Amino acid sequence: MWLIKKKFWNWVTTRKFSSNKVVQVPVPRESKRRLELVRLSSLIPDIPISNVWLADHIPEDERSLRTRMQQSVLDVQRRLLRLLPPMEEGLPPIDDDPKKALGEAYTRRHERLFPRPRLPMEFTPDPDLGKLAVTSPYYCYLERTAGDEYHWDFSQFRRYEHHAGLRSLAVRVLFRVEASQRRLRAVRIESDELGTTKPGDEDWPLARKLALCAATTHMSLVRHLNWIHLTGGNAIAIATRNCLPAAHPLRRLLWPHVYGTQNSNLLTIKSQLVPRGDFESIFSFTHPSLCRLLDDTRDEFDLAQLDPELDARQRGLLENGLELPTLENRRELFEVMRAHASRYLRLYYDSDDSLRRDEAFHCWVAELDRMLPRGTLALLGEEPTLKSAARLVAALIYLETVEHEVLGTCLWNYQVWTHVQPVRIYRNGQREPLDVYQRLINTNFILNVHRTPLLEDFSRLALDVRGASAMRTFREQLQHLEEGMRQQGWAAWRVTPRELEASINA
Repeated sequence: MWLIKKKFWNWVTTRKFSSNKVVQVPVPRESKRRLELVRLSSLIPDIPISNVWLADHIPEDERSLRTRMQQSVLDVQRRLLRLLPPMEEGLPPIDDDPKKALGEAYTRRHERLFPRPRLPMEFTPDPDLGKLAVTSPYYCYLERTAGDEYHWDFSQFRRYEHHAGLRSLAVRVLFRVEASQRRLRAVRIESDELGTTKPGDEDWPLARKLALCAATTHMSLVRHLNWIHLTGGNAIAIATRNCLPAAHPLRRLLWPHVYGTQNSNLLTIKSQLVPRGDFESIFSFTHPSLCRLLDDTRDEFDLAQLDPELDARQRGLLENGLELPTLENRRELFEVMRAHASRYLRLYYDSDDSLRRDEAFHCWVAELDRMLPRGTLALLGEEPTLKSAARLVAALIYLETVEHEVLGTCLWNYQVWTHVQPVRIYRNGQREPLDVYQRLINTNFILNVHRTPLLEDFSRLALDVRGASAMRTFREQLQHLEEGMRQQGWAAWRVTPRELEASINA
């Protein structure tokens, strides 16, 4: 029966991928109906999450034959999860050889649509946690504790029920600076499962896997889905639609980054968060605990994390002379976005006072402050200026483009190599069963569907010639940055403009 299920769900996944079409972002028009916030649990009662709020409807301009078909397909898929579930009890584990395991799950049809993942250099020959702490998507978890000591802290996971037979992901990794080399070294891992483990101990390889499993789990569930899609991206789209008229310059600037959010978020929830959905089936937590985790972590979202310099300063990373390649990459991308926002805003506001007199701008900020757990203060300040507004706008564009890439499709080259970074760790020592690994492959694969690229020319959305020129300049600066970054060679952690999509939306 497993082979029938595997073939069917692989067909469903590859069919969805191949049928997805890049949508041309339309010129905005006035909304006929305001978007109101409702609890996720009231939209989909099967998902008991009450602290996450979504729009009460999909806006009219996001409702098309294509989007209605997408929603209908997901509704049919939910019923199929009961009739022909992609999971099957008692299956053997995947092959110990990671290339064979991938070859069994990633079919020729998959590969015709999207290239196979590449193994990050930092994973070979053995994963170096000190390197991964500064050159990987998991850089975002590094925090200074005191002096020359830093950590990754996932100890909160002890509060959530894991599936039977799995090890707890309550883990804390401690790092120390090697000053002569300006790098970090993992010196200790504390876990509920193994106690305190140090390099050279018999359990160090297992402790290291627990740490990486915890990191990738938190990234997919909390940072990507909960913070980027359901909290940050959701709030930006609602505030922009509710407060900025169709002919407002800020709406035109943000429009390619927010259009499609409500439809896309609903699609994501229906595939990943429902009972027997992707996330319950792949990761360590039971469905009730998964829902409680999202409830609990929603209020931890902080918009300041979307300004790479401010974020690094708040986490204490600018001390001790550490080399931080990931930070340098993110800074370069953010600076182009900040310069773009500043240049554009100064076309339409001749002073800080003119910005402060804009009632629509004030409404927009107030709406963001109402929906974002920690508001906009860290970036905008008490009194908005053109400089601080540009930083805020850049952070919002960065969330929709760079941060979404880092936390989502960037994991393609990390998450599928479960011999290094498992998505579940079994007490009996086995690898992931065939069904869990296949679900992992298909879920990550579908994240790579083609979306509107950030490098598209959006000047047609501009209000006037000035705005169109500013949008073309932004594109030219991104292309220039792309040329420079590509000369540095490929690295799994490095994000370049060519890889970025304009928004979080399919």
